[in-house]
Amino acid sequence: MTLAPQSVASRTATSRTVVVVGGGLAGLCAGVRAQELGLNVLLLEQGDGESYPCNSRYSGGIVHIGFHDPHRPSEQLMDVIHRLTGGDVDPDIADAIACDGRRLLRWLQGHGTRFMRFNFKEGYKWSMAPPRRRIPGTDWQGRGPDVTLRRLAATFVGSGGSLSLRTRAYALVMEEGRCVGVRAECGGQERVFRSDFVIIADGGFQSSPELFRANIGPHFEAVFQRGAANARGDGIRMAQQAGAALTRCDRFYGHLLHRDALSNPKLWPYPQADELAVAGIVVDNQGRRLYDEGIGGIGLANMLASRADVSPVFTVFDAKAWDGPGRTARIPANPLMANAGATLHRAGTIRAVAEKAGIDADRLVETVVDYNAALVDGRAGTLHPPRVRGIAPKPLDTPPYVAFPLLPGITYTMGGLSIDGHGAVLCSDRAPIPGLFAAGAVTGGLEGGNFAYVGGLIKAGVFGLRAAERIAEQANA
Repeated sequence: MTLAPQSVASRTATSRTVVVVGGGLAGLCAGVRAQELGLNVLLLEQGDGESYPCNSRYSGGIVHIGFHDPHRPSEQLMDVIHRLTGGDVDPDIADAIACDGRRLLRWLQGHGTRFMRFNFKEGYKWSMAPPRRRIPGTDWQGRGPDVTLRRLAATFVGSGGSLSLRTRAYALVMEEGRCVGVRAECGGQERVFRSDFVIIADGGFQSSPELFRANIGPHFEAVFQRGAANARGDGIRMAQQAGAALTRCDRFYGHLLHRDALSNPKLWPYPQADELAVAGIVVDNQGRRLYDEGIGGIGLANMLASRADVSPVFTVFDAKAWDGPGRTARIPANPLMANAGATLHRAGTIRAVAEKAGIDADRLVETVVDYNAALVDGRAGTLHPPRVRGIAPKPLDTPPYVAFPLLPGITYTMGGLSIDGHGAVLCSDRAPIPGLFAAGAVTGGLEGGNFAYVGGLIKAGVFGLRAAERIAEQANA
């Protein structure tokens, strides 16, 4: 099936019951489910072609809840979410994810998605097939998420839905406090698509310099775009103009990359540097540790992205880390970084590796000596900064030592529109805006606490289904 830009002349805008903004997993789940429930749906997507870019298509395709099986009892999954986020989560949203994750999997299977277990770890049990290969660089064409989105798009159009490509929504149509449509730029022309309901599913704001600087950090240009790089916060802006409230917006899902990713396309989105940085230390070019590495790769990427200082930051680790955590990741840094041509500074001593990497050698030697002694003596909490979070660290004492510069990579923002447990967009007083719903990365309330990543695909799919179902209830009331 060819998904060419659709003409909407054959069906007048006023006959639309639902307009969905965004054609990623959230938007397609919402669109297909709404069609199943007897609603007329127009889906607006800014991209073009059968493989229009979106984060869902470029993802690893793993459907999980905090790297736990969505088939676990909902009570266990609620505990997982609360533990990961430190309780910084909307209980209704957490409940929706914990209860409906397994239903999403069944629904996707019913629409042709095949799943396979990527490896023995529980979090990789439900991987869209075929899975991503263990190679560096991008690898999405023909992989599970790409196949799933193509099938959903074919189902959507085949069941009577209209897909308007090259169409970028920029404003909501509001009448007497109710959302009754969308204003968009379509093929160079301004259009108004009127509807009874609107579902915003156009992703976060990771590609907006303005919103990034206002919420995350001062140097948008110093953070690498790991995804489709086309989520500019349009949905958030137009919903805010209609009175929508926002959750906290200062956290994002992303990973640490080798800084060579700026010039070497084989070094993004994988292999990531998270496991090596957590097993080693993260220092500035003066050789000083910057953070508790135990906050994990997502936390470290956030901390680096928020820095006012743009001087180089390095990870330094030893052979235990390179041959241990460096080899066990799903897309392992060892050997994929070296195979991809990354610059890895290796030496038999900390001083020598510092000199090769351009780090102050005296200070780095002092830092490592103090770090190792604190770990051996059981006083990691007295370090500056303390090393108390995550898995117990190990001393850097096994040569050769390795260092390389880090680059924070952003995939999607974790905060956004405030919604209820069915995707209705809320005002500051928690009252829903009539006719307006949202799903996926444009929403907040689930992730971000403790820098926790709960799962982008599960969030997109569950709330795509739930928004469509609540709209059908209201349409038939």
